[in-house]
Amino acid sequence: MLIGCVEPPEKPVPPLDPSKAPAEEKQAPAVPKEPGSVTRMPLGELYQLVQSKAALIYDVRPAFIYALGHVPDAINWPKSHLAEGLAKNEPRIRAANTAHTPVVIYCTDLACPDAVTVATALAARGHRVAVLQGGYEAWKIANN
Repeated sequence: MLIGCVEPPEKPVPPLDPSKAPAEEKQAPAVPKEPGSVTRMPLGELYQLVQSKAALIYDVRPAFIYALGHVPDAINWPKSHLAEGLAKNEPRIRAANTAHTPVVIYCTDLACPDAVTVATALAARGHRVAVLQGGYEAWKIANN
Protein backbone atom coordinates (compact mmCIF):
# COMPACT_ATOMS: atom_id res chain seq x y z
CA MET A 1 0.00 0.00 0.00
CA LEU A 2 1.32 3.42 -0.98
CA ILE A 3 0.54 6.38 1.27
CA GLY A 4 1.00 9.93 0.03
CA CYS A 5 1.98 12.67 2.45
CA VAL A 6 0.65 16.13 1.77
CA GLU A 7 1.14 19.03 4.16
CA PRO A 8 -2.26 20.32 5.27
CA PRO A 9 -2.98 23.98 4.52
CA GLU A 10 -1.47 26.41 7.03
CA LYS A 11 -3.92 27.25 9.77
CA PRO A 12 -3.69 29.55 12.77
CA VAL A 13 -2.10 28.06 15.86
CA PRO A 14 -4.97 27.08 18.19
CA PRO A 15 -4.90 28.37 21.75
CA LEU A 16 -2.86 26.24 24.12
CA ASP A 17 -5.00 24.60 26.76
CA PRO A 18 -3.14 25.54 29.99
CA SER A 19 -4.63 22.53 31.77
CA LYS A 20 -2.63 20.27 29.43
CA ALA A 21 0.71 21.98 30.05
CA PRO A 22 3.00 20.38 32.65
CA ALA A 23 3.32 22.18 35.99
CA GLU A 24 7.09 22.66 35.62
CA GLU A 25 6.44 25.17 32.83
CA LYS A 26 5.88 27.95 35.32
CA GLN A 27 9.66 28.40 35.61
CA ALA A 28 11.91 31.20 34.40
CA PRO A 29 12.42 31.55 30.62
CA ALA A 30 14.45 28.76 29.05
CA VAL A 31 16.43 30.87 26.60
CA PRO A 32 20.10 29.90 27.02
CA LYS A 33 22.31 32.80 28.08
CA GLU A 34 25.82 31.42 27.61
CA PRO A 35 27.40 30.56 24.24
CA GLY A 36 27.68 26.82 23.79
CA SER A 37 24.78 26.00 26.09
CA VAL A 38 21.68 23.80 25.89
CA THR A 39 18.55 24.31 27.99
CA ARG A 40 15.06 22.84 28.04
CA MET A 41 12.18 24.82 26.54
CA PRO A 42 8.81 24.40 28.26
CA LEU A 43 5.88 23.89 25.91
CA GLY A 44 4.07 27.03 27.08
CA GLU A 45 7.11 29.17 26.37
CA LEU A 46 7.46 27.76 22.85
CA TYR A 47 3.79 28.39 22.26
CA GLN A 48 4.26 32.09 23.08
CA LEU A 49 7.31 32.29 20.82
CA VAL A 50 5.39 30.67 17.94
CA GLN A 51 2.48 33.08 18.41
CA SER A 52 4.84 36.05 18.17
CA LYS A 53 7.08 34.44 15.50
CA ALA A 54 10.00 35.12 17.81
CA ALA A 55 12.04 31.91 17.54
CA LEU A 56 14.10 29.91 15.09
CA ILE A 57 12.68 26.40 15.33
CA TYR A 58 14.18 23.19 13.95
CA ASP A 59 12.37 19.87 13.65
CA VAL A 60 15.02 17.15 13.55
CA ARG A 61 12.67 14.29 12.69
CA PRO A 62 12.90 12.58 9.27
CA ALA A 63 11.34 14.59 6.42
CA PHE A 64 8.47 12.15 5.85
CA ILE A 65 7.42 12.48 9.51
CA TYR A 66 7.80 16.27 9.41
CA ALA A 67 5.46 16.27 6.39
CA LEU A 68 2.75 14.65 8.52
CA GLY A 69 2.71 17.63 10.89
CA HIS A 70 5.06 20.01 12.66
CA VAL A 71 5.19 23.12 14.84
CA PRO A 72 4.26 26.17 12.72
CA ASP A 73 7.26 27.77 10.99
CA ALA A 74 9.58 24.94 12.06
CA ILE A 75 12.37 24.14 9.60
CA ASN A 76 13.02 20.48 8.90
CA TRP A 77 16.65 19.50 9.51
CA PRO A 78 16.74 15.74 10.07
CA LYS A 79 19.39 14.56 12.52
CA SER A 80 20.58 12.14 9.85
CA HIS A 81 21.57 15.20 7.75
CA LEU A 82 23.19 17.17 10.57
CA ALA A 83 26.62 17.48 8.95
CA GLU A 84 25.27 18.33 5.50
CA GLY A 85 22.87 20.94 6.89
CA LEU A 86 25.45 22.87 8.90
CA ALA A 87 26.54 25.11 6.02
CA LYS A 88 22.92 26.10 5.34
CA ASN A 89 21.64 26.36 8.92
CA GLU A 90 24.59 27.55 10.96
CA PRO A 91 24.52 31.15 9.64
CA ARG A 92 20.81 31.39 10.63
CA ILE A 93 21.58 30.01 14.08
CA ARG A 94 24.50 32.40 14.53
CA ALA A 95 22.29 35.35 13.48
CA ALA A 96 19.53 34.24 15.86
CA ASN A 97 22.03 33.93 18.72
CA THR A 98 23.41 37.40 17.94
CA ALA A 99 19.88 38.84 17.93
CA HIS A 100 19.02 36.97 21.16
CA THR A 101 16.31 35.06 19.29
CA PRO A 102 15.73 31.63 20.83
CA VAL A 103 16.82 28.64 18.77
CA VAL A 104 14.59 25.68 19.59
CA ILE A 105 15.10 22.09 18.51
CA TYR A 106 12.60 19.28 18.86
CA CYS A 107 12.03 15.69 17.83
CA THR A 108 9.20 13.24 18.43
CA ASP A 109 8.71 12.88 22.20
CA LEU A 110 10.48 12.43 25.54
CA ALA A 111 11.96 9.11 24.40
CA CYS A 112 13.53 10.59 21.25
CA PRO A 113 17.21 11.47 21.72
CA ASP A 114 17.64 13.26 18.37
CA ALA A 115 16.92 16.81 19.57
CA VAL A 116 19.43 16.50 22.40
CA THR A 117 22.01 15.03 20.01
CA VAL A 118 21.64 17.92 17.55
CA ALA A 119 21.50 20.53 20.33
CA THR A 120 24.66 19.14 21.91
CA ALA A 121 26.47 19.19 18.55
CA LEU A 122 25.44 22.82 18.00
CA ALA A 123 26.42 23.80 21.55
CA ALA A 124 29.84 22.24 20.95
CA ARG A 125 30.16 24.71 18.05
CA GLY A 126 29.40 27.62 20.42
CA HIS A 127 25.68 28.07 19.78
CA ARG A 128 22.94 28.66 22.35
CA VAL A 129 20.00 26.28 21.80
CA ALA A 130 16.98 24.94 23.66
CA VAL A 131 15.28 21.55 23.38
CA LEU A 132 11.48 21.44 23.52
CA GLN A 133 10.30 19.37 26.48
CA GLY A 134 8.11 16.53 25.24
CA GLY A 135 8.84 17.17 21.57
CA TYR A 136 6.20 17.33 18.85
CA GLU A 137 3.99 14.86 20.68
CA ALA A 138 3.55 17.34 23.56
CA TRP A 139 2.79 20.14 21.08
CA LYS A 140 0.21 17.99 19.29
CA ILE A 141 -1.54 16.91 22.50
CA ALA A 142 -1.68 20.46 23.87
CA ASN A 143 -3.09 21.83 20.62
CA ASN A 144 -5.84 19.25 20.06
